[in-house]
Amino acid sequence: MLAGPYSRVTEEKKITFAGQSWPTSVIEPEPNVEAHETGCISPIRSPHKTLKSSSDSESDSHCVEEKEGLRKDEVLGSGSDTDDEEWRQSRVVIEQVNNTQDESNKIVVAKFINESIDENRKEVEVEAGGYSSYEDSDADVNSPGESDDDDIRGNKYKVKVPIVTDTTNWSKWQWVPGTRFATRDAFREAVRRYAVTNGRNLKISVSNKNRNGRLGAYCVQGCPFKVYLSFVEKKACYMVKSVTMEHTCQRNMNKNIQLTSSFIADELLPVFKQRPQWPAKEIQDAVREKYKVFIAKWMAYKAKKCAHNKLHGSMKDHYSKIGSYIEALRQENPTSTFVLEIVTPAYLRVEGSEMVFHRLFVCFDGVKQGFLAGCRKVLCLDGCFLKTFLGGMLLAAIGRDPNDQMYPVAWAVVEGENNDSWQWFMNELRKCLDVQDEGKGWTLISDQQKGLLNGVTMYWSKAEHRNCARHIYANWHKKHKGDDLKGAFWKAVRAYSEADHKAALEEMNGLSEEAKTSFIEQNPKCFCRCYLDGDRKADVVVNNMAETFNGFIIQSRSKHIINMLEDIRVAIMTRLVTKHNEMIKKTVLVCPRIQKKLNFSKDRASDCRVSPSSPNLYQVSDKEEVAVNLDKRTCSCRKWDLTGIPCHHACAVLGFLGMPAENYVDKCYSKELYLLAYDRCIPPLPSEKYWPHVDFPLDPPPIKIGPGRPKKNRRKDPHEDPKRKGKLTKHGGTTTCSNCKAKGHNKRKCPEKGKVIAETSKPPKRPRGRPKKTQESKQSQEAKKSIAV
Repeated sequence: MLAGPYSRVTEEKKITFAGQSWPTSVIEPEPNVEAHETGCISPIRSPHKTLKSSSDSESDSHCVEEKEGLRKDEVLGSGSDTDDEEWRQSRVVIEQVNNTQDESNKIVVAKFINESIDENRKEVEVEAGGYSSYEDSDADVNSPGESDDDDIRGNKYKVKVPIVTDTTNWSKWQWVPGTRFATRDAFREAVRRYAVTNGRNLKISVSNKNRNGRLGAYCVQGCPFKVYLSFVEKKACYMVKSVTMEHTCQRNMNKNIQLTSSFIADELLPVFKQRPQWPAKEIQDAVREKYKVFIAKWMAYKAKKCAHNKLHGSMKDHYSKIGSYIEALRQENPTSTFVLEIVTPAYLRVEGSEMVFHRLFVCFDGVKQGFLAGCRKVLCLDGCFLKTFLGGMLLAAIGRDPNDQMYPVAWAVVEGENNDSWQWFMNELRKCLDVQDEGKGWTLISDQQKGLLNGVTMYWSKAEHRNCARHIYANWHKKHKGDDLKGAFWKAVRAYSEADHKAALEEMNGLSEEAKTSFIEQNPKCFCRCYLDGDRKADVVVNNMAETFNGFIIQSRSKHIINMLEDIRVAIMTRLVTKHNEMIKKTVLVCPRIQKKLNFSKDRASDCRVSPSSPNLYQVSDKEEVAVNLDKRTCSCRKWDLTGIPCHHACAVLGFLGMPAENYVDKCYSKELYLLAYDRCIPPLPSEKYWPHVDFPLDPPPIKIGPGRPKKNRRKDPHEDPKRKGKLTKHGGTTTCSNCKAKGHNKRKCPEKGKVIAETSKPPKRPRGRPKKTQESKQSQEAKKSIAV
């Protein structure tokens, strides 16, 4: 396995897992490395092979979290672009998750603060621990006597001693002689929780080994409270021997030496799993509400660091299970593709002795065979962020099934979107799908991410590469605003014929010559329908399939790698069976969504007039005259050529001949191929208990800490969730310069800044305030009064 087209692989090893050899690469550091702005380390290339980092991309809208905020109406309604039910459902799911994320975070914190034990719960007695109060007696064995004195003496020695459990209510805890502890550390922990909960600044005296390891807990000077513990050989445990429960001190809310950063981290660990970037101010508030203690800001930061260390340590155990997980997958899926790439710690400039997880590529054979058997050679490529504190990206290749819905083919967990990761993913995808002749005959759809463009150029150079028109519009409309320009943009993009495309460009030129020039600079051949190849029978110009998959797994992206991959595997495994069972019950020739598009064309066919020219050639009159060839299945409008679905002109001809239009739909939309695509399966996988044991220690990837303060919220579209509801935002309006009165800029960016502009046409402004009375005005007022008299 190649680690990357430009990565230096010092040696290729065969790591044997459970008797099977896995090809893997160990990437070691090169003499000179440079750090990308994204936080990833990649080897320095030679000058003629240097590739830019993905952070240099001019497309600000590439961020998946920003893309998720785009409005649905950014893409005007167009047959194959936005009428996908799965796409709409994924957008709704993404919107709901984003809207409820802050609320769920607050719920987690509130649950931690309000977590308490039912006050009416009965105190757990010693009998619940597997031994009786009779056993706790320090005296000899006594049998119940026959006299009243003996009975009284027997009850006296039956003392009920509480025990410490996970559900102990420390606010009502009473220290009692005879309370047992297995170790001295258990006693220390009990003292800590009692002190923190009750606001007592307790200290623990130094252990005295000569006196059987005796420990003591005492309060501040002047307070009589004390608890002494010592080892009892007869019971083989530590037992409280002496207690003074009286407190004369007041509750301490400013300082508690038992409330350490490690203790706070342990208590807040579930919250930090949910909120890795929990602000220090909110940590202070949570501790104050929970324990009634004020902690300093530095203590909150220290607890946050300690919590991250605990989580990262547990992640080492989690990532060490990847070897067993992949071996279990290989046993159940021997023909599937699983490529694991690991690196040395020095390669990532981190300290450590073990190997570090770098990338993992997954493609199940059942999904691959179904895609090759029943789907067109069209792939949508995109990446989405993983929402754990370790970061990372999930790259995915999504196909289109015969019903024009998503068909996940392969996915990979990588360190981030950069040149190396995309080139590695595109190379593994090419080998997995056995693509020949550098991708000739394939169509790839993606955004303008530079790393992805370089990967396509390197391994899929002969494939048709389309750019997502919605991402192009997101950048284009920043300078060219207005509904008229927006309509002209999408009219030019969706035009099936070159003549209609040029007419839309002329309309755009009449609105703004600069807008047309900027449109042409975006290379229309990559995102306009009139230039697309008709062999793939797909007129799609947006990357909705990849975004549908991102919404499909949005809940899984918040989990760590093994749990996330398992959720994805189970979801796709279930989807294959569900789709197959739904389609096999239908008695149709073409898939349901394609039938809806065909029915729409049939409805429009009533406005057409048909004039036969030959048994296969017809002239159809609508708004314009077009020619339809039934033998070649073409139309002058090019919609039938590009989609494989008869346009309304072709439907008019078929209706004129009394022939069913379904017989002229391309075979790629048939029910037969749909069932072939979903006929395969992904075998089930047993739980971790039944995985083969593989000794493969692996460190998790290092936590990426970018420059500056981390962004708290996702950057939203200006139309999304306005700050002042009920009021129209200024987004999309045209700015007028107050200096030169020109449109499109303000006075800060005015080219005439610093120059004095003569204002001839504009009258002078009226001075503010009430005009002052002059001598003439006073005389006129006196004259008016005299006339009135």
